[in-house]
Amino acid sequence: MGLIGLVFGALFGGGLVAFAGSAWGLRSGTRPARRAARGTQRLDGARVLRVGGALAAGAAVVAITSWPVAGVAAAAAVLAVPSLLGSLSAETAVERVEAVATWTEMLHGTLAASAGVGEAIGATATVAPLAIRPAVASLAARLHAGVPAAQALVRFADDVADPCADRVVCSLLLATSAPAQRLGDLLATLADATRDEVAVRVRVETSRSTVRSSVRLVIACSLLFAAALVVVARSYLAPFSSAEGQIVLAAVVGLYGAGVVLMAAMSRMEGSERLLAGGGPVR
Repeated sequence: MGLIGLVFGALFGGGLVAFAGSAWGLRSGTRPARRAARGTQRLDGARVLRVGGALAAGAAVVAITSWPVAGVAAAAAVLAVPSLLGSLSAETAVERVEAVATWTEMLHGTLAASAGVGEAIGATATVAPLAIRPAVASLAARLHAGVPAAQALVRFADDVADPCADRVVCSLLLATSAPAQRLGDLLATLADATRDEVAVRVRVETSRSTVRSSVRLVIACSLLFAAALVVVARSYLAPFSSAEGQIVLAAVVGLYGAGVVLMAAMSRMEGSERLLAGGGPVR
């Protein structure tokens, strides 16, 4: 392969890897900073493994095909595809909202037998739904350690990072800042509203399941077809070994990647704006 093809492949590959890395970092950055800080070691280990896998996949593809563009495309795919496929499913978000509803019902039932909001939160820390149990346990620990209730509740909202949790936290903030009348009734109403939101999200996600399945099918079939061509029809792919062929391959890979990203975007549901984003009410 000519020097021009190698240089172009390296430049194109660097762009793809940078784009995939940026998208991956942005997605990771949307998680609450405090929750990410608690899992820094685990996340760093997973990232090291993914980067190592990307480098190994890229090197293997280059060794098999002698195409720099194919190698960097494989590396970019290893980096981006797992996050992309992970974003296609909203099961985790639905479970989190349902957990908030269950925990709100627990608070409603516990308040009648407790001395206050702090005691009710502490009583539910060990029995809260698994999806938010670490966040509830951290909230109870902060309150027990003497952290001001308002600060602890806002940090809890950041840990859960869901508009439904923000609404519950706003109610608890009112109860801790001033004597709240009928807090139990308010929590019961919020729990019912959250259950209704869960039902809506489930219906929406069910309607988009076809798009998610299509994205996975397109990716799987494309990868299998490309691998089959490399194994059984190398002569058919011979033109890609030239510098001009690498340019064409780069264009094909770029268009394919853009199409997959757009298809994945069609399957996502935009979340509601949080009331306590950034540690305080949204203005």
